Amino acid sequence: MLTAILLIAACGLFRFIESIEQEGWAGRQREAAQNAVRIIDDFLLRVEDTLVLLGSLSAEQIRQSPDLASDLLNRIPAWVEIVRVDPDGQIIASATRDRALLADLVTIPLSNWFREARSGKSYLSPLYITADSEPYLIMAVPASDGGVVASRLRANLLWETVAAIRFGRTGNAYIVDEYGTIIAHPNPQLALSYTSISDRPEFRSFPPDGVQRFYINLFGEKTLGVTLAIPGTPWQLFAEIPEAEATELSTRASTIFTFSLIIFGVVMVLTVNYLLNHFVFHTLAELQQGAERIGSGDLSRPLPVPPERELAQVARSFNTMMHQLRTRNTEIVRQTANLKAEIQERRRIEQELIKARDAAEAASQAKSTFLATMSHELRTPLTAIIGYSQLLEQLVSKGIYDTVAHDVERIRAAGTHLLALINDILDISKIEAGRMTVSVEYADVADLVRSAVNTIIPQIEKNRNRLHVHCPPDIGILGNDATKVRQALINLLSNAAKFTEDGEVTLSVSRYQQDHQTWFRFVVTDTGIGIPADKQDKLFKAFSQVDDSPTRKYGGTGLGLALSQRLCELIGGRITMESTVGVGSTFTMEIPATLSNSFITSTSDIDELSSQVTSEQPVTIDKSVPVVPISNAIILVIDDDPTVGTMIQRLMAPGEAHVVTATTGIEGLRLATDLVPDLIILDLKLPDLHGLEVLARLRDNPELTNIPIVVLTIDEQSRRSITFPIAEYLVKPVALETLLEVVKRYCRPQATSAADHILLVDDDQRLAELLERTLRTAGWSVEVTFDGEVGLAAALARPPGLILLDYMLPKLNGLQFLAQLRTDPVGQTIPVILMTARDLSTDERQQLAASVDAIQHKAELDIETLITHIRNMLTHVRSTSADSTMSG
Repeated sequence: MLTAILLIAACGLFRFIESIEQEGWAGRQREAAQNAVRIIDDFLLRVEDTLVLLGSLSAEQIRQSPDLASDLLNRIPAWVEIVRVDPDGQIIASATRDRALLADLVTIPLSNWFREARSGKSYLSPLYITADSEPYLIMAVPASDGGVVASRLRANLLWETVAAIRFGRTGNAYIVDEYGTIIAHPNPQLALSYTSISDRPEFRSFPPDGVQRFYINLFGEKTLGVTLAIPGTPWQLFAEIPEAEATELSTRASTIFTFSLIIFGVVMVLTVNYLLNHFVFHTLAELQQGAERIGSGDLSRPLPVPPERELAQVARSFNTMMHQLRTRNTEIVRQTANLKAEIQERRRIEQELIKARDAAEAASQAKSTFLATMSHELRTPLTAIIGYSQLLEQLVSKGIYDTVAHDVERIRAAGTHLLALINDILDISKIEAGRMTVSVEYADVADLVRSAVNTIIPQIEKNRNRLHVHCPPDIGILGNDATKVRQALINLLSNAAKFTEDGEVTLSVSRYQQDHQTWFRFVVTDTGIGIPADKQDKLFKAFSQVDDSPTRKYGGTGLGLALSQRLCELIGGRITMESTVGVGSTFTMEIPATLSNSFITSTSDIDELSSQVTSEQPVTIDKSVPVVPISNAIILVIDDDPTVGTMIQRLMAPGEAHVVTATTGIEGLRLATDLVPDLIILDLKLPDLHGLEVLARLRDNPELTNIPIVVLTIDEQSRRSITFPIAEYLVKPVALETLLEVVKRYCRPQATSAADHILLVDDDQRLAELLERTLRTAGWSVEVTFDGEVGLAAALARPPGLILLDYMLPKLNGLQFLAQLRTDPVGQTIPVILMTARDLSTDERQQLAASVDAIQHKAELDIETLITHIRNMLTHVRSTSADSTMSG
């Protein structure tokens, strides 16, 4: 018992000494590390304050003190170079002690320090090393004028700071950046060689909280370390001391106590042996001798009766010790099992992380491959469009029109191909973003199949294939999203046609019952190349192909089958496939005849939106909107399909109306506010806002509330959700005659007034021709002159509603033109927009301020903005003229 007590006391004392020693080393490490952190932080703060001070000065103040940068550089020995640049990357001031690295006009706009600091953030670079093995850092801060102040600092201060940190005999410290690269170390070669500890546990697992930890360091030594974060930087400072030195005192104490315990044990054994002989063995010997005497018949002396209490206590003490050992062994077994379970869980998590990393790398590789494929697929039709357009331009200029129809057909085919590619990308993006809606469209399956087959016939014939269709004419009605079924079927047929040459493509359609529900099965079989078994898992992954190498034979983006599968899943269907290399492939698409309510999203979206806009009432078609004849009417088309606006423009006679197209709801609202059009044609299916929300915002605007609005959409069901007055509700596809009749009903042109006559005075014939055609297309009459004298005579002979005047003109320049125009009573009130290609001085601007209504720089010419500006000015002229007439 005494020996056990001594052992426990010795072990506890050893642990206490060891903890005291480790805490002492940790305190010294933390103190040294915190002192180094303060030194580095103070240095960086001083540098940043100096840069901020320089950045607060304006460019004019800096130019007035040309030696300011050099003085700052001389005052701070740690600075190698300083540069002050404006928001455009132009150097305002700079100074350097050696070759200029920051003050390079070519690299400034592309450098990380310039872009980060210009965005309003302070920048601190990683460690850089020059060709002469000189380490440096770059610090940059934003300037008050939007520019940047940057300095190049020697990294020697960091190196000297960590080299000065000493605790114990061999303790040292070093600094790493956020990527785990050593940027300062007592051994400079580790920093010069960009040594990284990014895969080390002390970098990945230990937070910079100043708590000491044991680990194996970079050199394979067991180390006691402390980590601290350097404020204001993404850096960490590591302070390390070898374990042997950190535990030297406790090891020495353990040795001394071990030898002392051995000596004490020997003395204890001798003492116990003596006591046993004296108190136990001697008594037992006496008892033995007494028993022998009784056996020999000697009854003269009674047997000595030794006390039994001491022996019983010894037995009980041994039993207690055995119980404690059993309890301790049971606890050790339990803790071992828990430790094994924790290790297994960590290994499982590590495997999951590895799988996630591999999946992310695979996704990144698939993205890179897709971008390379899309670059080729999109550029191919674009190249054809540009090439045939240039060829058409050359042929037309030579008067050759024999092949124009063929070339236009090629351009149309390339454009259609490009549109199909873009539509596939947009559709798959909508599905992944959860914005693809589903609506019920009842369609005869036989008609749907016939439409899909007619669409795919050119692709079938391109590879000399034969198409066989097996579809009963009375197969039934599909009460699902017929548009998406047709699109998916076309994709399957197109895929079969592309990978089959001189073969057969078979489409079989059947109907069956499953789980009390009717299903339609579309089976597409081809005799093409087939798909290897190990490649079949890539078929329905977006942006991937069976052969995604740069030398692949078959083109495409890899979206067709993935899009078809997503569309089928969206409407409750499924697609499966079977394929044999060299024999062909079979794709089976199964679609429920009736769409379940859980898959319908469009109706609920419309109902939710309509409930937010106003109360539920039936749609009203406002037939009482007064039709006011307006000259040069403006028609605003809000539709994500720009061909609608183009079609309306071509249907209208020249000069009747100007059509402006907006492809998003936000853009449509902006154009409606700016232009105040005479008629708005609105689609309900827009990429950003729902058409009902756009309609609500238009009717809430007092300036736009009386404009007739024609709803043109593919959704017949949305009619019930419209609660605002509209002019017409048309369902796509709409007959061109009907569309033209509706447009002309609400937008009638009238004769052109004098205020709609524009005089263009410009000696640049190409620009004049472009502006003349654009303005005539917008509905104005235009007169063009090419010198100042002729233009002035034309303006006074027939006063226009507005003059577009070039600054530099032969005979009379812009200033002379304006001076003579404003002296004549006829020309005093004519609005003038001055166009110039040169920068005007302050005096010139002041001189022109009283004579012109606007100044347009040719380098910033935007035709759409210019037309809007002209329209607003002419509208103002009309209203002013009308007010003056009424007052007269």
